Amino acid sequence: MSDFNAFDMIRDGLAEELSLQGFQAPEPLETEEGRAEMFSTGEVAYSLLYDKKNQRFQLRSTTLTAEGKPGDWRSLSLWLFDEQEGNRADAESILNDFLDVVRGPKRVAVVQQKRKKGKDDERTINPMFFCNRLVGIFPELRDELNEEKIVYGQVRFVAFSKAKVVPKVEDLAEKYPNSEPCEKLCALFDDMYKNGDLDLRSILTAVILNGVNDKAFEALSEKFGDELKKAAKFSRKLKGKKIKPEKKKKEKKVVARLSN
Repeated sequence: MSDFNAFDMIRDGLAEELSLQGFQAPEPLETEEGRAEMFSTGEVAYSLLYDKKNQRFQLRSTTLTAEGKPGDWRSLSLWLFDEQEGNRADAESILNDFLDVVRGPKRVAVVQQKRKKGKDDERTINPMFFCNRLVGIFPELRDELNEEKIVYGQVRFVAFSKAKVVPKVEDLAEKYPNSEPCEKLCALFDDMYKNGDLDLRSILTAVILNGVNDKAFEALSEKFGDELKKAAKFSRKLKGKKIKPEKKKKEKKVVARLSN
């Protein structure tokens, strides 16, 4: 068993950062899944959860009701951690990833969700945010993203995803489908599809998931939630097919009769 308490270590690291952002000290949160604590302001909250059954740490966010009660929790990051075998280095990696999330430029957009849900124009997570999160799973992407920016002055998300992301995703899913990185990747895909804007959702399904081979696709889709699983399978059916644009209707010409 580990000679330290991973939950306390991660909680304390988050508390130090979030206190600088105006969040209150963490408070215990009742949940059937395992141990959890909540960091809150007047309107929003984060929670750190250790799911004992599934042996994983989860960082979540939500909006608070007028009474200060949390609404539905949204998963922001997910890491497997075995209490018996996990060590300090593993916990530090989890903490660093969670800190990247709460420090990120999209923090406000991620946490402060509007109470109205389901409208595409309210989705604020974009492809750049997704690429930055992928670096936590594929560290080599950091240098490749920087090279892309240097050469082209921007990230060409579709081209970059095809050339750099798809091969890595395919290799991981094919060779290590039950590994921690693959579990984390699938959780990230799920979160990004639920919360991403239209560009990100299209890149995820039509570019990345349609770009991997059948074996990798099956390994990944088994771990998706219902929403992404359904969208991915539908998108996969359209792979390689040409979608004809709707024909424009011919405008009727109005001929004016000349009066004699």
